[in-house]
Amino acid sequence: MKTIIVCCMLVAVMGLLCGCHVWRGKKKTQEEPVAKEPSLPSAMLGRVKEFQVKMSEEFVILAEGNITTGFSWFYCGKDTVDGVELKKNDYVTEEKSRIVSGAPGIFRFYFEAKKAGRYELKFENKRPWEKDVEPMVDKIMIVVE
Repeated sequence: MKTIIVCCMLVAVMGLLCGCHVWRGKKKTQEEPVAKEPSLPSAMLGRVKEFQVKMSEEFVILAEGNITTGFSWFYCGKDTVDGVELKKNDYVTEEKSRIVSGAPGIFRFYFEAKKAGRYELKFENKRPWEKDVEPMVDKIMIVVE
């Protein structure tokens, strides 16, 4: 009897380690489709100082961060800096359905190139409630062709 219990426990542990879906009440059939965003030209803030895009092209500026620390990246320009327009921004983590405390993520700033030229975009990483603390600042030069 003792051997049967030990064997059952080993099978259960092996199932968990191997990712067996039966133990979770699901049968593994087909991978669930994941909605993907259209691929846009992108540059990582802090790694790229100058980024080229075409006129009327949408692009994304990415910034690594961790919103659970209270720090967030903010775009410091108006919605339109001459020929570059901010369309939207968001924050994502590896865990798509929720923000996990302590887990890093990516701040995404979506822009559209409106007019040819060179445009410096400035971003600040700060806690919005801290008024007497200098934020970390980073800039990227956008060249619209």
